[in-house]
Amino acid sequence: MNTHDPETNVMRTLLVEAPPDAVWKALTDPELARLYMGARPSFDLRPGRPLQWFVREQNGDRTLVAKGTLLAAHPGERLRYTTYNLNGPLPDEPASHTTVDLHLIPDGPGTRVEFWQGDFAGLPNAPRLTREAGNLWVERLVGLKRVSEEVWQAKAA
Repeated sequence: MNTHDPETNVMRTLLVEAPPDAVWKALTDPELARLYMGARPSFDLRPGRPLQWFVREQNGDRTLVAKGTLLAAHPGERLRYTTYNLNGPLPDEPASHTTVDLHLIPDGPGTRVEFWQGDFAGLPNAPRLTREAGNLWVERLVGLKRVSEEVWQAKAA
């Protein structure tokens, strides 16, 4: 497994004009995360515990759209988990789950977010799945930046 192969791994870096604790809040507060993830996460920040993402239907019902397992949670530093999209083309088996790693690094008055998702190697259509995940995460990371900066501005006001 080559975690740096851009054909089968998504790697992004984002600069956020807010400190790591504001970014962490945007990552781990379910109502804030819903704003840019498109689904509300439900989780316990203890390694080995399940993560689930729900969307609210027009009739008020909640629908599970993705799931995973928390691998690491270091407040203000790192969030790492496995993920599986229930609406995707792959069977729900361990080989179909990928890992998401968000590393928060202080950068002057802000935060550098180093994002990685992979490894898609070995999955059918790995390069296409990698591109699709990369495109989706561009939108999500821009949303994370916006929400984190709003959290920080509200706190500073």
